[in-house]
Amino acid sequence: MLRTVLPSVVVAQHGVATVAQLVGAGLTRDAVRAQVAARRWQRVGRHCVVTHNAGLSRQQWAWVAVLDHPGRVALGGMTGLEIRGFRFFGDQMDKLHVVVTRGTTYHRFPPVKIHESRRLTELDVVRHEGLPCTRPARSALDAAAWQPSRLYAVALLAAVVQQKLCSGQELADELRYVGRVRHKQPMRLAVADIIGGAEALSEVDVAELCRRFDLAPPWRQRVRRDRSGRRRYLDCEWVLAGGKVVVLEVDGSHHLLVESWERDMKRERGIVISGRHVLRCTASEARYEQPQLAADLRAMGVPTL
Repeated sequence: MLRTVLPSVVVAQHGVATVAQLVGAGLTRDAVRAQVAARRWQRVGRHCVVTHNAGLSRQQWAWVAVLDHPGRVALGGMTGLEIRGFRFFGDQMDKLHVVVTRGTTYHRFPPVKIHESRRLTELDVVRHEGLPCTRPARSALDAAAWQPSRLYAVALLAAVVQQKLCSGQELADELRYVGRVRHKQPMRLAVADIIGGAEALSEVDVAELCRRFDLAPPWRQRVRRDRSGRRRYLDCEWVLAGGKVVVLEVDGSHHLLVESWERDMKRERGIVISGRHVLRCTASEARYEQPQLAADLRAMGVPTL
């Protein structure tokens, strides 16, 4: 009997099931207890049975995490992205991130990180290969908000869009429902960068940066568009004593494709050949890392006032 039941109940869940599922498939509770007592199976948590006696794989822990919780639950954040194939700078994922409704009780497992949320409705949860998980845009924004570093947060959003798990517009739509979370303002600006760059560049004022750090203002400042017509670059030029020209290129896009990156490199070589000295930075750096950027401009010879 076990051979006919297990494929339909357990195989799809990688060897994990609740006692209720096994009983619903035709096993008796006594039969389940007998398998556990014989150490062929093992109990994990309050409600789950794993149909082997070895250590659990990451996939099996994911099933345990969602099956053992009686309320609404979903894999979220980095885990919600990971099961869809996301790769972030080649890093190996660590904890399994699980989102539950705030105020519910849950069993803690060593590989699982629980996140309580006031905003977890049926519309937020979809299934991927059977596992409940938050939608890609929600997973991306949660993962970014849970990052300790602002730079990692905005880079993660860019990587999610580049890997086509969701679009920049889907991130923008989801961001409207996000409450007070870490890195919200940088995430908002990063999403604007990803969608088109116009808002990102409008908030970059290199002349104001120069006034703040007592540097000479740029001789010229202009916005350039990329091949698709989007406002993407902010070029600033200083003509120094002796005719040396320093160019600061502010890039308002986070999700550079390889072909765009190669075009940029070719263009930069052309600028260097013309005798100009080029510094490149992102719109995020121009907003949040101004002391370092000012120091680099000073090192290139931009005079102080």
